[in-house]
Amino acid sequence: MKEETKQFLKELLQGGYRASSIGLSVVLAIAIGGLLGYWLWGVFDSVIFFYLGLLAGIIAGFRNLYLMGKRYK
Repeated sequence: MKEETKQFLKELLQGGYRASSIGLSVVLAIAIGGLLGYWLWGVFDSVIFFYLGLLAGIIAGFRNLYLMGKRYK
């Protein structure tokens, strides 16, 4: 295999890893915030905790997106 092809495949795999890790961190942050809010909703019997947990997860997810994008720039 040519050295150019090896280098291209290496960069392609690293780029794919970065993209999937960014997406996964956003989804997990939102899911964890939503699940925590859902649990608090059950404990305190108030739906506001679900919305607050979901909002916190969304904010954390986009913060992760910003930080990882800045790091991989």
